[in-house]
Amino acid sequence: MNVLEARTKEFPQLEEMAFLDAACVSFPPKRSVDALVDFTYYCARNDESSSSAHHIAMDSRRQKAYVEAAKLLNADLDEIALIESTSHGLNIAATSLPLKAGDKVLTTSLEFLQVAIPWCMMRETHGIEVIEVPGRDGKFDVEDFAELVDDKVKLIVTSSVEWCNGWMIDIKALGEFCKEKGIYLVVDAIQHVGVYKIDVKELHVDMLMAGGHKWLNSPFGTGVLYIRKDLIPTIKPAFYGYLNLKDPEGGWGNYFGTPSIKATNDWEFPDVARKFEIGGTSNYLGAIALGESLSLVNEIGIENIQEHIFSLTEYAMKGLKELGATLVTHEDPEHRSGIVIFRLYDTLEEEQQVLEEIHKHRVFVAMRFTNHIGGLRISCQYYNNQSDLDRLFAVLKDIVGKKKPTYVKK
Repeated sequence: MNVLEARTKEFPQLEEMAFLDAACVSFPPKRSVDALVDFTYYCARNDESSSSAHHIAMDSRRQKAYVEAAKLLNADLDEIALIESTSHGLNIAATSLPLKAGDKVLTTSLEFLQVAIPWCMMRETHGIEVIEVPGRDGKFDVEDFAELVDDKVKLIVTSSVEWCNGWMIDIKALGEFCKEKGIYLVVDAIQHVGVYKIDVKELHVDMLMAGGHKWLNSPFGTGVLYIRKDLIPTIKPAFYGYLNLKDPEGGWGNYFGTPSIKATNDWEFPDVARKFEIGGTSNYLGAIALGESLSLVNEIGIENIQEHIFSLTEYAMKGLKELGATLVTHEDPEHRSGIVIFRLYDTLEEEQQVLEEIHKHRVFVAMRFTNHIGGLRISCQYYNNQSDLDRLFAVLKDIVGKKKPTYVKK
């Protein structure tokens, strides 16, 4: 399936609007919706030989999400866990990676607030220090982190793509630096996974997480967590659930009917990423939908998606500049993502009016800032095409025809 077929077959609602806001929350494809409807009716029946078998069968339907996520990231299956959200994944990292009083954590000055929240709270409980890397005009390279690294820096947590300007950090170079220095690297990849290729076998990343509700087109409360295989045996989860135990002989259905089972035991948890899940009855709907959405990404091919999105961002930048807009997003090809951010006017009141006018025409974008960097944000997803951007440009042309753009990048 190519991107045109995907748009037509999986996202028919897009003919009624220009949806350019996948960086906020996106639509599920038709295959995910169909799978959810099917599972809902399945839950209302009992097709299995017993209710225990029914429960086990429901849980088994989560498996596709693991397989498709591992394929997309080129990870081993044992390195993949399913999480509720990026926030959940970040909290797993914060509660499992060891830090002590006096240790330092680096993050960038442009992060979405959730990225730093767990470690900011640990300042009081653990006595650690959280330091912002300022970067240069919204750019972040390894050198920017290296300037602040000393023997107290134990962890770097960063987005691979900054939400408020679209800058894609060179995670491979940063990972090599962290490996050399013995620093943990935690990556929030929610604005990256499903947009541009990530091959974890080519990177040194300790943990990488991405909620499903944005670029993975699965807004049902399930995302993906990758944990480096060599790291898993060295760290412990904050929570322990029975479904993360080694499967008992004969399976759980047989185990629960065994008279000699005990309430307490020396439980054995395999050293796989799944041991960091809650390990109880889970969000089946979210996992099933995510598995289907991931399958569509893999069916199209992440390289094809990346090429398509790159061409759309080129088209978007060219069109915006022709209208007199100021690009906040840097045009460096090697740091390009699916996000393009621009400004038209000096005051936020004027920019808000622009946003409202865009939305009146059923064209959906957003406005985002951190530390005074940001503006009107366009998300170019694989289901978008140039006609979506043309609809946006038509609205903007009317706006700038009434008042010329005044914003000058400082």
